[in-house]
Amino acid sequence: MISIKNVNKWYGDFQVLTDCSTEVKKGEVVVVCGPSGSGKSTLIKCVNALEPFQKGDIIVDGTSIADPKTNLPKLRSRVGMVFQHFELFPHLTITENLTIAQRKVLGRSEAEATKKGLALLDRVGLGAHAKKHPGAALWWPTATCGNCARTVDGPDRHAVRRTDLGTGSGDGQRGAGRHGRAGTRRHDHDVRHP
Repeated sequence: MISIKNVNKWYGDFQVLTDCSTEVKKGEVVVVCGPSGSGKSTLIKCVNALEPFQKGDIIVDGTSIADPKTNLPKLRSRVGMVFQHFELFPHLTITENLTIAQRKVLGRSEAEATKKGLALLDRVGLGAHAKKHPGAALWWPTATCGNCARTVDGPDRHAVRRTDLGTGSGDGQRGAGRHGRAGTRRHDHDVRHP
């Protein structure tokens, strides 16, 4: 499903990723963890070329990220990501945030997109926030709505779903107890700490 092979990335003279390699199979849950500034987010963003890397290769569901012929918009439509910052549009309601990508990327009708978005909000107990704007909701509902926006298109839509979330203190010192366990740890990649 994902093959990361000797990926290296520099910001100027500073090397942030050094020979990162791993394989992730379909259905497997992998947690990339390490201290703040160690390159976790950078590595995750490289998986769909949100961050370019200078050396190595990443293959997602048989498609090489490093190949200049790769259709990145098509690849990105199959790679979901939940960011540390919830990236909700502040001028749109929660429902509008949940439906915009479904309509523009997936070509769903407004009615179908709204039905799916509202069903997911109800599923996580946030249906009452559907008509609010992100700034009007407390942090937890806003965060959850941001996560819903990345998952509303269904479990089979994405070849890969990557989550880049802070865990409370920024370094993972206390978040798991407050927000629940994200998954099981198979690999502990300390990418590179300066």
